[in-house]
Amino acid sequence: MSENEAKQAGAAPGGERIASLNLRFDFASYADTRRFLDQMADLSKREDYYPDVSFGKTYANISIDGDGQTALQQRNSNFINEMKALAAQLGSS
Repeated sequence: MSENEAKQAGAAPGGERIASLNLRFDFASYADTRRFLDQMADLSKREDYYPDVSFGKTYANISIDGDGQTALQQRNSNFINEMKALAAQLGSS
């Protein structure tokens, strides 16, 4: 598998498949969930990366597939850590 094919298949340059990263953040209230989503939107705009997001009243699920993780790594992005920090600031469990 060429490096380009590996990238397209969600694999690392060494040919290893990168599993999707699925995170769930639980919040105490809808207001906290909404603040997290608004801050995530700002982070996504700044980083020009938009993960899959689903949410309910007091939770948000974020999924980043292997291709997304590879792209973030290639850009030396701190997107995932910043997202986790945003959730922690809002009291996510």
